Amino acid sequence: MQDNASFRYSPLLDIEGTCLLLYQVASIQPTTADFDASSDTPVETLHVILLGFVKYFWRDTVSRQDEGGKRRLKARIDSFDVAGLGVDQPRGTTLVKYAGSLTGRDFRVILQIAPFILYDLSPIIYEAWQALGHLGALVFRPVIHETAVYLIALKDAINDFLGATALWSTRWFNKPKFHVLIHLTKHVERFGPPLLYATE
Repeated sequence: MQDNASFRYSPLLDIEGTCLLLYQVASIQPTTADFDASSDTPVETLHVILLGFVKYFWRDTVSRQDEGGKRRLKARIDSFDVAGLGVDQPRGTTLVKYAGSLTGRDFRVILQIAPFILYDLSPIIYEAWQALGHLGALVFRPVIHETAVYLIALKDAINDFLGATALWSTRWFNKPKFHVLIHLTKHVERFGPPLLYATE
């Protein structure tokens, strides 16, 4: 690029058609009509699933336990064999005592072990945890082999989860994350597996 006192010049401008292309690019005026927030922003699974549903459910589940129930819950977590899950052994005391201030990593472990340690809760609450576990297994899958089959299974899992949650308590639906979840199937069609855009 030559630099003269009067102007800057690029040899690229000598290539036939370059000036026309630059003019066309410069004349594009994107509008807000080109952007649809609900379809152009994928569901963020870390915040919606782990720091949303799992956190809400876990805090509520722990708060419903008396001291004996909390001791049993800690013992079950401490004795749970996590071989094959790819995580460190969870500490029951930490997960129960600090239920309101855990991290996404903690909630990922809770999501995986909850159906095995919460089996003696009320059937309605346990069914909601099972539905959330099934949904989590689909959402955190890194590869989708048959998209059409996966989308049907995902839609069914979302509906099962929402139905089980409604039986537990309709107050959960005051949180916008439950509405955002409904868009997940469309976002999978557009962006691919949710795990690929689960960013911090």
